[in-house]
Amino acid sequence: MERHVPVGNDESAGDAGKLRDPAWREPSDLEIAELCDQMWSVAHALARRVSARSQECMDNGHTAPAGVTHYPDWQLAHLRVLRYMNEAVQGLAADTAQTAGALGASYSQVGAAWGISRQAARKKWPQAGDDGALSETFSMERYGGRAEVSRVPGRSSWTWTGRGCDGAEEQAAQSYDSPWAALAAAEAFLRDHFVALGWRDGVDVPLALVVPDRETCWCADIDD
Repeated sequence: MERHVPVGNDESAGDAGKLRDPAWREPSDLEIAELCDQMWSVAHALARRVSARSQECMDNGHTAPAGVTHYPDWQLAHLRVLRYMNEAVQGLAADTAQTAGALGASYSQVGAAWGISRQAARKKWPQAGDDGALSETFSMERYGGRAEVSRVPGRSSWTWTGRGCDGAEEQAAQSYDSPWAALAAAEAFLRDHFVALGWRDGVDVPLALVVPDRETCWCADIDD
């Protein structure tokens, strides 16, 4: 039998629906610079793996020297990664806008957060809800998986179903007093079933299984 679990008290659950205005403060120049550095690091790490020049080194059993980043073809690989990062940002923005709208944010508020008008927000993210009304059901994508949060038919409680990155499927064993609590539980499920890529920065190949061949690699005359 399904269990119903209250989360906090009615006041704390209800407060989640009271949007702060403004909902954010503008980040400082230093915080923006830090964000750019972090994004650069992420792109840099993936570019090291997809660069044809870096791959030659990996095929020869060693990592590319640091100077590889100064080669124009490596920069092109980095630019290619940034393209996919831009697509990822657009996808994350759409998912976030949809979630915000489903939880009661209006198109005016969603648009303000993105720096566009209400009309532009509605056109950009038509799936973002009924302009301020709490949706009966909404989905989210996190950690390579997908979950759907919905109101229990005929009740004021909420539930969720999800499919994790590893293929595991699950539905809530209990109902929740608010969509925010159900959303948090669904996100925890997706996080627990995330499958990492299985590599660490700086470790590209199992060197113990490969005899490094620097003499015939392009980087033979390059100092690390």
